[in-house]
Amino acid sequence: MLTHAPPAPIPPPADFPVTWPHPDDAGQHWLCNREHFPQPITPMAFSLIDRLQAAGQQRVAARYPDAIVARPCRRINTYFYAGLVRFDGPSTVLAARVAGSQAAIHAVMWRLAEVWTTEWRPELEAHLAAWDAFDLPGASLPALHAHLDATLTRGARLWELHFLLAAPVWTALHEFTELYTNLFAPATPLDAYELLAGFDNKTLELGRALWRLSQQARRHPAVAAILTTPGADVLGLLAQSAAGQDFWRALRTFLDVYGRRSNLWDWGYPSWIEDPAPVLANLRHYLTQPDRDLDAEEATAVAARERAVAAARSRLQGYPQPAVAQFERLLPVAQTALRISEDHNFYIDFSGMYRVRQVIHEFGRRFQAAGLLAASADVFYLTLDELRVTAAARHRLDRRDLAAARRAEMAYWAGITPPNELGTPGPADLPLATPAAQRQARLFLSPAHPPAAPGIIQGQAGAPGRVWGRACVLGSLADADKLRPGDVLVTATTAPPWTPLFRTAAAIVTDMGGPLTHGAIVAREYGIPAVVGARTATAQIADGQWLEVDGDAGVVRILPGR
Repeated sequence: MLTHAPPAPIPPPADFPVTWPHPDDAGQHWLCNREHFPQPITPMAFSLIDRLQAAGQQRVAARYPDAIVARPCRRINTYFYAGLVRFDGPSTVLAARVAGSQAAIHAVMWRLAEVWTTEWRPELEAHLAAWDAFDLPGASLPALHAHLDATLTRGARLWELHFLLAAPVWTALHEFTELYTNLFAPATPLDAYELLAGFDNKTLELGRALWRLSQQARRHPAVAAILTTPGADVLGLLAQSAAGQDFWRALRTFLDVYGRRSNLWDWGYPSWIEDPAPVLANLRHYLTQPDRDLDAEEATAVAARERAVAAARSRLQGYPQPAVAQFERLLPVAQTALRISEDHNFYIDFSGMYRVRQVIHEFGRRFQAAGLLAASADVFYLTLDELRVTAAARHRLDRRDLAAARRAEMAYWAGITPPNELGTPGPADLPLATPAAQRQARLFLSPAHPPAAPGIIQGQAGAPGRVWGRACVLGSLADADKLRPGDVLVTATTAPPWTPLFRTAAAIVTDMGGPLTHGAIVAREYGIPAVVGARTATAQIADGQWLEVDGDAGVVRILPGR
């Protein structure tokens, strides 16, 4: 019989008073998902994510009978919080559910490449094509309502696919890392990840396309001058010359393929197609690096991986055959898993949710035309239910004041750092025994570290190497022009749209995340050190301070007076 120590509520900070959305929320344990949503999340994005993700999770629970079936979400002071649910039941039931879930996950994991290539990715591409085939501006209002319903169904299916693939992907990466470090002690997880790097994926593909776009600009000095002129009307000036028009067409082609994403996972914010400022900032960064050879850098990464694989196989000579066989079986699965972990963002989190955004935005355009909103994008300050009520009111429900108030509310809370935890933790002797629950805790709540000496920030080892550089603390991609070659990029988290900056930065330091989160994976691909999950890095580090970043140890040192 388990004995539960009475938990103590977590007092919220004085600048973050909490009014709980539901009466029993104060007794639950809530983690701020700053890994995905470091900034306030728009009401529309939250209402849809909450609905679509919950639907996807419920369907996947039938396939993977994990102990954690539903993880509720709340929008508290405009920030995204997820509930951390512990299992309060007989240990035999927990063990049976974990065993059943793991068996189902492994059945998919061993076929991961086949399932991704022949089932999941083709279905994702079909959903995107179906969205693109619908004429949003030309649809009647009844047809648009029906399309919204179909969009919600498709969106829920996308999140179902997300959870179906996430479990085997993470299981493969975890099991390979465990096997490698056990076989080759005292090897670290970073050593294991060397064998998985250097394979192409959508993130690296985007980076190459953007780099080649910068090379096109460099071949035309007038275009390069336009891109690097502070405060220039870039798009307007490009239209004034033949070379500029050619470049603008190439830029539009890039945006059509890779620009269907916002700066973070909150697609309530503008996409790159609507606001290409982040793309232009990266082009400016790349134009300052004329001597780089991107092909050579990628070939070096592939060669490093092959050396690491060969070295592991050499060390395995003389090991028991079952251990060798397990290594050879897990290695290609883990390599595939790392590629899918990047590619699914392209198809689901960005390309898919961009299409959802476009459907919602069409309602916003019609609300603006009817005088119900001041701007079409203000529709993202409504919830899904409010959108439906507004549409049903037949142009009689003015939402301008509501949208303006919510915009102001988000602007206020954007200046306050939310606490990582709220509510009441579960008893320590109730287990987070399932892979799903453990992953959630690792992703959303970076581990606390004992107090370090002054000037030392402890995080987790994200990517190997040690460098020295000036800190560039970025609150959002809107500040990307601050970054200079050789700077250490310091930020709360790095979503996939941030990673083109990794070709400019000397190292990455983040408050959130772990060694298998997106920023750490791409830092290893680009060969720059990374310290992740440092919790307070953005609070302790100031712009311009000199830093030593030790990616192997997961330590950042603030260097005095350099």
